[in-house]
Amino acid sequence: MSLLLKNNCDLQDSIATNDLHFGISLAKNPLLLDANAYNFFRHTSEKHQILIFLSGDCRMDTDNYSHVLQPGDVCFNPALSYYGVTILSDAPYERVVAAIKPSPRFDKLAFEVFSDLKPINVNVKEQLLPFIERFKFYSEKLPLKQFSEFSQFLLEEFLCICQIAKNSANNIVDTSDNLLKSALKYIDANWSTIKNVQDISNALFISPSYLYEIFNKALGIAPKTYLTQKRLQEAHAYLISGFSPNETSRLVGFNTYTAFYRACKAFYGKSPQDIWVKKN
Repeated sequence: MSLLLKNNCDLQDSIATNDLHFGISLAKNPLLLDANAYNFFRHTSEKHQILIFLSGDCRMDTDNYSHVLQPGDVCFNPALSYYGVTILSDAPYERVVAAIKPSPRFDKLAFEVFSDLKPINVNVKEQLLPFIERFKFYSEKLPLKQFSEFSQFLLEEFLCICQIAKNSANNIVDTSDNLLKSALKYIDANWSTIKNVQDISNALFISPSYLYEIFNKALGIAPKTYLTQKRLQEAHAYLISGFSPNETSRLVGFNTYTAFYRACKAFYGKSPQDIWVKKN
């Protein structure tokens, strides 16, 4: 990511592609720097905007609501909708903004998660900061074209994080929400060695059918699908680091190379060989 110093902020760190602009801004004294620059008056954009509010004293105004932002608030402003941010005091202001080109796949999930277009509060330390660091890591390590393609899957994962937070706040899945978090934590720690969904359900002492119900209700996908997507994300990192497709298939836990090849084509639209960056 390139480091850009601007007159109206202490720090702005950003990366841009044709489909995505991702920026992190920090102002220690926003009103002292430039009050007008930090009052983003109501405007529209041709891209969707996701705003992650980390700190400050600000108000978000849209056609649907007026809301004083809290640390951890995630706001989704659809393309061509009016929105604006007003700085209320000189408190240090830090936020992350992603501007995303509309697409059928992303739009469907985004409008399902933000069904009422209201902010969703997400845990800053446990969920937002680790995601931001992962996003920055991939942006720095991947060639721009590959990162542009891979970023859509990272953003879809982020929408799932928001959905879980929304469900928890609204008590939609009640006790099953804790089970979902435990399942995701178990998969993230053991994705390369899990043999099947039964392994996950055994670890949580629940039936596979109940595990499927929890995933489908909260995330709209099966646990096997989540596990496969997790393995494919890890596989992408191996392939661009120079590991061969066959070696990568083994490292990420696919039973056969054929299964890995088909999953990769379905998820990325490319074969493992197409993604592979051979070592010199």
